[in-house]
Formats: sequence, structure tokens, C-alpha cells
Amino acid sequence: MIGKVNDDFFRRAILPCTGAETPEVVVGPRMGVDAAVLKVGDEYLAIAEDPIFPGPTTSPDDFGWITVHIGASDVAVMGIKPRFMTYSLLLPPGTSEDYIAALVRSISTYARELGITIVGGHTGFYGAVTIPTIGGITVWGTGREVVTPAGAQVGDTVIITKGTAIEATALVACELGEKLLAAGIAPELVERGKKRLREMSVVAEAGIAVKVGGVHAMHDATEGGLARGLWEVAEAAGVGLRIERARVPVPADVRAICQCFGLNPYEVISEGTLVLTCDPAKAEAMLAAFQAAGVEAEVIGQVVPAAAGRVWVEADGTEQELLPPAVDRFWEVFFNALALKNDTRTPAQVNLCRELGQAVKELQEANIVALIPEIGANLAYCLPEARELQDVAGIPGRLLRYKGRVATLGEPEMGCSHYMGGTLLAVREFFPAARCVINLRNNDRVRRACADLGLKVASMPVPPDYRQTDADFYADLRRTLTGCRELPDVIAIPDRINLERLILVLGTGLEEIIGKIKALAGKVS
Repeated sequence: MIGKVNDDFFRRAILPCTGAETPEVVVGPRMGVDAAVLKVGDEYLAIAEDPIFPGPTTSPDDFGWITVHIGASDVAVMGIKPRFMTYSLLLPPGTSEDYIAALVRSISTYARELGITIVGGHTGFYGAVTIPTIGGITVWGTGREVVTPAGAQVGDTVIITKGTAIEATALVACELGEKLLAAGIAPELVERGKKRLREMSVVAEAGIAVKVGGVHAMHDATEGGLARGLWEVAEAAGVGLRIERARVPVPADVRAICQCFGLNPYEVISEGTLVLTCDPAKAEAMLAAFQAAGVEAEVIGQVVPAAAGRVWVEADGTEQELLPPAVDRFWEVFFNALALKNDTRTPAQVNLCRELGQAVKELQEANIVALIPEIGANLAYCLPEARELQDVAGIPGRLLRYKGRVATLGEPEMGCSHYMGGTLLAVREFFPAARCVINLRNNDRVRRACADLGLKVASMPVPPDYRQTDADFYADLRRTLTGCRELPDVIAIPDRINLERLILVLGTGLEEIIGKIKALAGKVS
């Protein structure tokens, strides 16, 4: 798992372990609250802690801006101006002094812009650290009043700023811009996505909301995105929500970039999206103040009694329960950014290999070892418009029998299975809907299983003298397919000298072919 620990573990193992009790704590650790609040004299002290790490190509200047604003945002959403900070800078051995100096200058510059004083911290080199990392930034400030997510009240108007998936869009655009362009995303959308890096802050709009007044709860939609941010506010306040999905802004660049990588824009990290609830009488003034400051904002729903539930209201009036995502899938993309940058595959090819990998795991779990030939099996899977070997994914080293289980030697790759890839392309000459093929054992039990299951079997002719070259195989395969009126489930390969007897199982999709393979394995076993 990557990202925050799951909610259940947080409640069981972390919340009970908070050291000594003290009456000064007004708001301590709890679900959905960005900072702690202490009562110090006549004032409230809000204090927040965060780790910050850069993307593979993040400049020292951008890293410094992100560090300050992410730390400051968690205090600002408590209705308190951030005033002081410390940070620990952890560095890999060998980090250049020029980089360190540039990063430290940047942090100082952006802290000064927000009126924040740096009062301490730590800087050091550590062998366990692989990239420059802010191990922790602590930001705090004091004020006469405090706002928390727990303050949301029934009847409040729910407003968000900027839209969804701000941080996810920014980091993907910055790190994987070339992949986005190669996938056909318009250059202007990629550039807009990159500019959102400097929108990953809610310090300004939190200050605006406090000045307007009437704000009861504020929260920054970080991990888990808008869906989790809304749920955390409701959870902290013990209230329900009715959120109109059609009113939630999903900017064009956000939609295109998330779609390219299969990310749900409502459920991925969105540092920079302020979620707030306020007195309905203040909603119009709140929107006007945001607009005057150049901050996009929109009313998206209402706080309702807990008994009314927490729901997305779809455009057609139907309702879906509003739940926090079990995992923020953004991290899967982000932490593979370096590998993806050096990967010549298109996003469609990456997704094809991912789907094939999941199918292989399913076959391993089903333990289809009784069907694996001595030479091993390979499951080839192609793009919908495949025309050449590079359009076909396969398993390097094949699926093998090892100690009674099915083993693999590597992850799926494009163009790595010449035999099964070439076979699939030949089949598609006659049946373009075919997208996958696997070679399996051919013995009496397998043939009986095919018959018992009612599978359509086409048999290739026995070659002269039982000898067959690769060219002969493809010629015989094409002759066999010429006589088929529909895509067969199975093609039986005949006896050949010094070659194992096999069958080919075909399918128009992975779900279909896995079903056939599992059914065969069940019968044979």
C-alpha cells in the first residue's frame, strides 16, 4: 500500500497512542482534521506537520514553493494565519551544495511571501535517503478564533475552489508531459496542467473565506481527492452531504490527463482544492470574493442531517453513496514516473500490459499447471487495431511449471512473444475480433475436456512426414482458418517430429479466454 494508512488501522493502532493527556489540547489527532489546535492563554495555536518530496524533475524552486504552501495550507484551513515553521531536510549522500543552497533559498523566499518565519530545523545526509526529502515541515500560528472540519452545520452550503485532481494533474503533466503528448493530449492542455503546480495551495482562499465570515468548516482535499475530502468533513462533523456531481468543476486539462492514465478525477490527490461549508446567507459573498481574487469557486451541494446520508446526486437525479476511495491510485502513476518516462510504450500499451499481468495472476491463482506444456505457455494479448508484433503483449520467458505451480520470469512486454504474437496476428487476418491466444497441452484428457465443454475445435492438418517449419505452420494455420465460418474456441495442432503436441485457445478478450482456460483446467484436474 502507498499513501496514508487505511482508516481502520488508523483508528485501531494510531489514535489510541497519543502520549500523555493535557487540557490544552482542543483538537487532537482525528480523522479528516488537518492540524492540531491548542489553547494557549486567550488564543488558539494551530500546528500541522507534513512530509514533502519532489517529483523526479521538480526544480529546487518549485520544491521550495510546494514545501511552504503545503505546510501552510494545513494551518490556514483552521482559520489561523500561519506564522512560524521548522523543517528537516534529508539528503542523499553526494547531493550538490548548489542544489541544497537553491532549495533553502527557495523555501525562505516563499515563507517570507506568506509572512512565515523559519525558526529551526535540521539538514543532513543519510544513506537510506534516495532523493532530497522534507522529512517533516511543521507550521504553526495563533489566533482568537479557529475553524475545523468538525464545524460543518446542517443547512450549510458546500463550496469548493479550483476543481478536482489539482495535484494529480500537475504532477502527471510535469513528469509525464511527453507521454501525454504522445497519447494525443492537446499541448495547451498539458501546459495548463503543468501550471497547476503553483495552484497546490489553499492559503489564499482560506484567508479570503475567513475575511468574508460565516465559514464553519474548511479542509484541503489531499489524498483521496475531493471524494475523501468531502467524506472527512462529514465524518469529523457527524453530518450528511448532498453533492451534485454535475456542479463539481472538472477542468478540461484535468479530465483529459486523468482519463489518459485511467484516474478518477474525483478520487485522486487534489492539494489546492479547498472544501468549505458556510452559512447559506454568506455563499454569494463568498463566491464574489473568490472571483475578485481570481480564484475559481463553485457551490456543489449542501450539508444535511446524518440520517439523510452522504450521497452524490447524479445529473439524472439518481443517487450514489459518497464514500472515500480505498486507495488513491495517483501514487501508482507518480511513483512509476521515472520508469514511465523511459518507457517507449504509449499509455494504451502500458494499460494493455497491466491488464495482461492481472490476467496472468488470475491464472496463477487458479493454478492451471495441468494445462502447461513442457515448453511452457504464452498468453498473447493485442491492441484492438493490432497489425504488427509490437502491438501484441506477451510474457517474457513464458508461463512455466515449477514445483507444481505456474511460474513466470517477468512482467508482460510488447512484442516479446514471436510465436504466439505471430499466431494471433495470423488469426486476426480472418477474425479481427480475436485479441488473445494461449498455447496449452494437447492430450486425451484435454481433448475430452474440450468436447465436454462444447468448445468449437478446428484441427490443423498433419504435415507431410510429420515435419513442419515455421513457414509451414503459418501456411497450415491460414488454410485451417479459411474453412472456419466463425472464430474457433480451440485450434488443435497435430503431431510433429520433435515438437510437443499443443492446442491454441482463442478469445476476443481476456475475460473470455480466462473463462475457457479455467473451465478446461477444472475438467482436466
